[in-house]
Amino acid sequence: MREREEAISLIEVIIATFLLVFLMSVVYYIFYRGTSAWEKGNIRLQLYQNGRSCLDIMRREIESAFISPSNPSLIFKGRKKTLEYVSISNNVKKAGQYDLCRVKYYLKGTDLLREVKTFMDSQRHGGTGVIAFGVLDLNFSYYDGNRWREEWDSTAGTPENINDDHLPLAVKIAITLQDEEGKEKPFVLSAITNLSVRGGN
Repeated sequence: MREREEAISLIEVIIATFLLVFLMSVVYYIFYRGTSAWEKGNIRLQLYQNGRSCLDIMRREIESAFISPSNPSLIFKGRKKTLEYVSISNNVKKAGQYDLCRVKYYLKGTDLLREVKTFMDSQRHGGTGVIAFGVLDLNFSYYDGNRWREEWDSTAGTPENINDDHLPLAVKIAITLQDEEGKEKPFVLSAITNLSVRGGN
């Protein structure tokens, strides 16, 4: 009888150990899945916030675009993957004073670059900086009042007719983002900035 009781106790210990290992495995799996989901969500949130911040910067700057048909240096040249224009900016060194800058956006690898050159300064001060990382694609489109176009060139008019030398009514920016390790699926963020036609003769 004693041997039977000891045998049953040994089986119970084995079953209890198996159940304990199983429960610990389940808890670990749930914890791992929860941590993984949190990390993915955090990565996606950071990408979204950085992308939105980048689009907001670009949208505000493009709104200050300025051209003049009588001055060939004041241009707005947009392609599908690049945009170059002249904008009005505050002179940081001199409060209350403004200057014209030539701004260009383009993609280099997965870095979205912003190139700025001071327009009025004879030495052409400025620089190039990264405004967003992990950008797989960059697209611009330009609204003429009837349709969206892939290109816009304010210098495309003729000297005899400068009526078509103007800014687009709106610019749409679309960026495709993905984290560096490729854990998340790429996603697209976009923004539209409206432009008032500014310029002189």
